[in-house]
Amino acid sequence: MRTPIPVLITAFFWALGFSPLIGVGHAVNLGCVVLLATAAGSTPLAPRRKTRKAPRAPKPKPPSGGGKNASHTAPEEGFVANTTATTKRFTGPKTAARLALALLQGCVLAPRSCAYTFRSITQSIKKKLGREGVILNEEGVDDFITVYGGGSGPDATTWDDVVGAPAAVSELRRILRVAGAADASQKARRAGATPPRNVLLAGPPGTGKTLIARAAAAQLDAPLLVASAAEIVKGKYAGVGVERVRTLFAAARRVAARSTGRLAVVFIDELDSCGRVRGGDASAVGADHDNTLNQLLVEMDGFGVRDASNPDVVVLAATNRRDMLDPALTRRGRFDRVVEMAAPDRDGREALFEHYVGRQRSAFLAREITFKVDNTEVACQALDNTTLRVFKPVKAAGLRAKATLFANNTARLDARDLEAIIARAQGRRAQRKSGSEDVSFSVSYEGGSKVENDTDLASTLADLSPGLVGADVAAVVNDAALAALDKDQDYATRDDYLRALEDAILGIPTHPDGASPKPDHRIAVHEAGHAVSSFFLENVDEATRASVRPRSGGSLGVTMFGAGDATNLRRAELRDRVVMMLAGKAAEAHLLGDASTGAADDVRRAAVLAEAIVKTYGLSQDGAVFTSWIDEYGKRHEIGGEDGDAAVRAELVEAEARALQLVKDHESIIRALADALVEHETLDAAALKAVIKPAAETAVPV
Repeated sequence: MRTPIPVLITAFFWALGFSPLIGVGHAVNLGCVVLLATAAGSTPLAPRRKTRKAPRAPKPKPPSGGGKNASHTAPEEGFVANTTATTKRFTGPKTAARLALALLQGCVLAPRSCAYTFRSITQSIKKKLGREGVILNEEGVDDFITVYGGGSGPDATTWDDVVGAPAAVSELRRILRVAGAADASQKARRAGATPPRNVLLAGPPGTGKTLIARAAAAQLDAPLLVASAAEIVKGKYAGVGVERVRTLFAAARRVAARSTGRLAVVFIDELDSCGRVRGGDASAVGADHDNTLNQLLVEMDGFGVRDASNPDVVVLAATNRRDMLDPALTRRGRFDRVVEMAAPDRDGREALFEHYVGRQRSAFLAREITFKVDNTEVACQALDNTTLRVFKPVKAAGLRAKATLFANNTARLDARDLEAIIARAQGRRAQRKSGSEDVSFSVSYEGGSKVENDTDLASTLADLSPGLVGADVAAVVNDAALAALDKDQDYATRDDYLRALEDAILGIPTHPDGASPKPDHRIAVHEAGHAVSSFFLENVDEATRASVRPRSGGSLGVTMFGAGDATNLRRAELRDRVVMMLAGKAAEAHLLGDASTGAADDVRRAAVLAEAIVKTYGLSQDGAVFTSWIDEYGKRHEIGGEDGDAAVRAELVEAEARALQLVKDHESIIRALADALVEHETLDAAALKAVIKPAAETAVPV
């Protein structure tokens, strides 16, 4: 089959025209399809029959009387006619039909390859359009990047949403006031300084690192580009991580150039996935990981990064493994500041419980209204009659808008917020609008009745939840609401929150309510010993809840105390805690004749604390220093030897003797409390005080 020159030209121009949009590889493939289809259409499919070769016709002689002005019209007309006929064979609807037929045949013969090719072409087109700025939406400019809008809008996160971390919020806001100010470059230039650009958020999981990053982008009123470090290094081929880092920062600079303040925020979650110490792995995978980190270092502080002519890119990153990061990444100039997102203290937990419980109560009391705009029906909750939270249609669920509700069933909303809600619901880009709009609404739910006024609920929950972070608090409050729904209650009560907190810390009960066997009296005596000792020991917080329900974590019973966040404890406080831990075993031994294996965990914890008193804190009875530590090479050092072990044993012996004496002095109270636990399974703070407090007020501290 011969392929004429026009066929090759056609295929070449097809490939050349589509290569900027779908990539060179796909464009070449498409050109080959055009080449085959056009060539097949211009050549007979049936085999040619062998014919006798015709003799070559003699050259036509010019007519007589010819000269340099002689006419050659006949041969020229024949050449033009032949050329026109040849051209028609490669153009027109016939070629398009043959091309479509060839593509259809390819899809029939290899459907999987065809589907993969068209899917790849579609993704390439989307990427190219996104990189050129034609399409930029919430779905992101690339597969691994998600782009959020500026700080304004119904889905913006503000500093009011970040609860329980006042120190981190204050520090980050101070940094951003310098980094994101409109005249930051001018002030820095005149002061001879460089404004901070990159901030590392370090802390345990669930402390709100992602939430505070969104609030930071809202303060800067800048677009936020979110990428996962694990997604950056993900790939089957070498060089993918380097290319994705380059793509991320190139997209951030393009987005920043189009923004109002020429500023964009990049948030990299779980930075330790691509920021680990280099040189730990000599394999090809380790080398590619090191190259990815090298590219990240260059993008953060390479040539031209801080050039005044370039748009500003602020990098926020989060990690809970700061110790694994490469030193070149954490030095000044790369991450200028490190903001510690520690677990909240007691006041922080109280603020978290107030926030989440208050939000639940507001949702219960809120009316549900419905209005229609542009044939789109929107249903939302009217929180405190000042904020609308959309829950229908699903595409716009979660968006919020400030509103003023009037008695004539009319709501006044900001036109920009209303347009953002309708655009999200209709799946289109929001238009720029200003002013306000009034919409008529109908009430589909009048809201709940008045809730109980439990003023100290958040304080009680905060006392009982040392070590919990923001995510844990949110889960506890949500579990309490689900438990209330299961009991057909309108909202969660104090007991629901306490039980949800108890289940979160200790584990789910092995038997549901009403189906558990009768509690073991020995376990009740054990827990009564812990609870009673807390009221008579001077330096231990009083018990706030006791339960004898077996739990999935292996616990047969539990006593909860209002533990504070004190980190500087006296020797007397530590010794009283050891006595309280051993009081359950002492109660079993005195009231029932002997102890059981249920006290094994108490004994272990008491031994650990006694060893810390002697060897870690150096607070032994005779004042001698017995200590031990492990150096940076993993070698253990110890001072005291057998004398130190003897001092630990002395602490435990004395604590056990004090616990046994306490149980003997208050045997009747322990029996009464054990009987109450067997009857009710769980006693809250009020019930415990009703049994113990009268005797404790007249007793002398042990």
